[in-house]
Amino acid sequence: MPEIELKFELDAPARRRLVHARALAGNRSKRRPMASLYLDTPQCELARREMALRLRRDGRRWVQTLKAGASGTGGLHARDEWEFDRPGPNLDLSLFAATPLAKVDAPATLHERLVPAFEVNFMRTTWQLSPAPGSRLEVALDAGAVESRGRREEISEVEIECLEGDPGAAFDLAALLLEEVALRPSAITKAARGYRLFRRTALRPQKAGRVHLDANMTPLAAARAVVAASLEQLQANEEGVLRSPAPEFVHQARIALRRMRSSLQLFREVIGEERAAVWRTQLGGAAAALGAARDWDVFATESLPPVAAAHGDRAAARLLEATVARRRRSAREAAREALRAPQHARVVLEIARWLSTPDPAAIDAGPAALEEFASRIIRKRHKRLLAGAKGLEKMSPAERHQVRIDAKRLRYGVEGLASVFKARRVKRYVRGLTALQDALGRANDAATAQRLVAELDPSAPFAAFAQGWFAAREQGDVGLLQELVARLAQSKPFWRKKPAKQAAQA
Repeated sequence: MPEIELKFELDAPARRRLVHARALAGNRSKRRPMASLYLDTPQCELARREMALRLRRDGRRWVQTLKAGASGTGGLHARDEWEFDRPGPNLDLSLFAATPLAKVDAPATLHERLVPAFEVNFMRTTWQLSPAPGSRLEVALDAGAVESRGRREEISEVEIECLEGDPGAAFDLAALLLEEVALRPSAITKAARGYRLFRRTALRPQKAGRVHLDANMTPLAAARAVVAASLEQLQANEEGVLRSPAPEFVHQARIALRRMRSSLQLFREVIGEERAAVWRTQLGGAAAALGAARDWDVFATESLPPVAAAHGDRAAARLLEATVARRRRSAREAAREALRAPQHARVVLEIARWLSTPDPAAIDAGPAALEEFASRIIRKRHKRLLAGAKGLEKMSPAERHQVRIDAKRLRYGVEGLASVFKARRVKRYVRGLTALQDALGRANDAATAQRLVAELDPSAPFAAFAQGWFAAREQGDVGLLQELVARLAQSKPFWRKKPAKQAAQA
């Protein structure tokens, strides 16, 4: 049967606060050690099929469990689960005959191919609550570690599982706990951590994936799919931002937030104007913090080295590099704090709730096909971009930056809705948008670099040299920009034309 739970990460002080949270008051807790052994083939056949096979000792009880299906967006985990009690520490795979495990290659010999993949040992504290008649929730606080092949990773998480009744009660309880305890919605399961150790793979930044839309979807269903994809990318990179110094995690998390905020704007009609605007605003704090961290990363790794080398004063460059390194660390920590902030957790939880439950109060676009809806949105944004790009060669840096924002929003919209249209024509159009966005981006990086140099207050000779260096690059290749805009204007539309009746009324 499906297992529906919310998962959050928390630190040691937050664990202590959770135990005394008002939302759990009056409910007796139980505390017991637990040990789980996960099994798979050396080639991770089960993991590749999105399954996890576990043998767990819970006190004197032994339980074998199979979980199947991908989940995790927004901290919501909804997977199919099959559990069977066992008399001791041994598996009986025949009990899973009616599950996806029976569909693996050579299922009759699977037991011979299984090996211990990783162990999870932790102390679990549980509470059971009945917030309303017919509703039953379990809160499980876990603290321990995952171990595999001599490697170890600490775990500290809380799960809220809906055992009976409306899953919305789990979100209600999570919102109450967030008022008292610093919790971070997590998409990372114990199994995911264990497999990372078993495979000896490091954390990797995750780029935006293709969103698969069905042409028969309503615009509201499409909105959920597109927003969910951005949230999944964000959470896949959050752990890297929090734990790794690699700048690409910041870059991809920032892109994910930009895509999500753009999608909320794109689909505001069906999401609800007010709701979409509130969520965009609430996500703005993390977006700004990640943006600042990304600016310093780009400045330190791309903008500063060539101008420092060209200037030639190595002593001044070393002093400046040290200052920039401190600013980078400070900006990175500010980004981490923004992702840990309660307001960020609350908006992620609200979006996850919207993604997981039908919302009959939301405005829908009526009987219009998704392709018509998507075409209308793209037509409008394409027209806005071309109108805004007129006279690009005479624009100020701020005006060009707005053109870049328009190009980026149009690209995000087209990529999110791409599967509704013919792939080849969409790819050509996206390549044109990307080229324009990149050309404008190089000029914007130069403008940002000028601002950051001024903040650093370097020596007068270097400041003057850098000002001239970046000012020249801020102008960009005017001829190239004009050519790229012209290509977009001449590109053959892959979207539907405006209906004749609407065109006549326009």
